[in-house]
Amino acid sequence: MAKKREFNKSEAVRNYLKEHPGIANKDVAEALSKQGIKMHPDYVATVKSKMKGTKGKRKRRQQAAEVVAVKTGIGVTDIKAAFMLLKHCGGLAQAKEALAAAAEIQKVM
Repeated sequence: MAKKREFNKSEAVRNYLKEHPGIANKDVAEALSKQGIKMHPDYVATVKSKMKGTKGKRKRRQQAAEVVAVKTGIGVTDIKAAFMLLKHCGGLAQAKEALAAAAEIQKVM
């Protein structure tokens, strides 16, 4: 039967990092090993990276839209509307066809 752990290694790493921010992975692993929690510096690096979290797709898209808006002068709301058109039409080719049809209708009016 496997031994039941009384502690959570990840939680131990997170707590140690909160108390000692900016410390190297090797130093964290050594300090926790002295406390009886054996681990490798690579494990500490994994826990650190998961603590940082990841940027979501929506956040990346918003940042990209802001950069394009500054470069081209097109507003963020216009870029969002373009994304909505692409999503609604199902792709770039269909959106181009819809815009061409709209241009033809506008010529008639």
